[in-house]
Amino acid sequence: MAPTSPSLPTGPDARTTRLALTGVVVTVILWGGNVVLLKALLSHLNAESINTGRFLLASAVLVTLAVRAHGWPRWTWQTWLTVAGVGLLGNSVFQTLFLIGIRLSPAGVAGVVNGLVPVLVLPLGLLLGQAVTRRQAAGVGVAFAGLLTLLLLTRQPGSPVPLAGLGWLLAAATAWALYTLFNRTLSGRVGALPFVAFSLALGSLPYLLYAAPHVELAGTPPLAWAGVALSGLGANVVAYLAWARGAQVLGAARTSVWNTLAPMVALILSAALLHERLPLSVWAAAAVILGGAALANWPGRTATPPASGAPEKAPTG
Repeated sequence: MAPTSPSLPTGPDARTTRLALTGVVVTVILWGGNVVLLKALLSHLNAESINTGRFLLASAVLVTLAVRAHGWPRWTWQTWLTVAGVGLLGNSVFQTLFLIGIRLSPAGVAGVVNGLVPVLVLPLGLLLGQAVTRRQAAGVGVAFAGLLTLLLLTRQPGSPVPLAGLGWLLAAATAWALYTLFNRTLSGRVGALPFVAFSLALGSLPYLLYAAPHVELAGTPPLAWAGVALSGLGANVVAYLAWARGAQVLGAARTSVWNTLAPMVALILSAALLHERLPLSVWAAAAVILGGAALANWPGRTATPPASGAPEKAPTG
């Protein structure tokens, strides 16, 4: 009798793939919609109140999930400090910069600038010795051409895109891009869910200590707190878990391209729900930026290491 050949590994079935893709689409909608939700919440609550609620809720849920799935981390004190330091950059620093920027800018523009994060990761990675392919470099160039156009639009009289707001948003995107670079290494060492959970919990502590005296409790509409809960659970918990599952089933390269649709969701929702009326020139600049981001992150042979299951985009934006 002829020897039987060993069975070959098979990929995920159609139902698993369909569910993972659905989760990624939901994530894109949550991330894009979260920018609009934050802009709306700023008319009822200050940034300190919004972030305090989001941080506490998301940290509690993610840490509980991480400990249940993996147990309490047995890291060295150096690892705890590193996770806390990277979390400080990706949470306290990023959130401070981002909410200042979104308060000064239209929500649609904030979503577009947030979409630059996957593009900013590439040139910043060069500083850490990571290689970039020609296609990625071309995508970066196209995206920055769109950004330059957006920057020039801020100089026009009556422009809805203020230079100060754009500057804060770019600083926030840079902070999250740096967080993403460290994320790739640390989540591979300690696990994606434990890293995200404890980097959020530890990294937000300085912000919470600063924000505590400024939290507004009296006179706030219950619907506003419901929005804070939706933002914390939707963009930071549900979206993260769905995105991680999508990256696991579909692959990080295929999943990352969907990031470029989140800013478009923010633009559409800001026009439909907040009645933002951005000129055609802003939409054109946004299209160039998102086109460059898609080109830089399109699946293919890449020189940079593949990302882990952790999100490559800011879950809050």
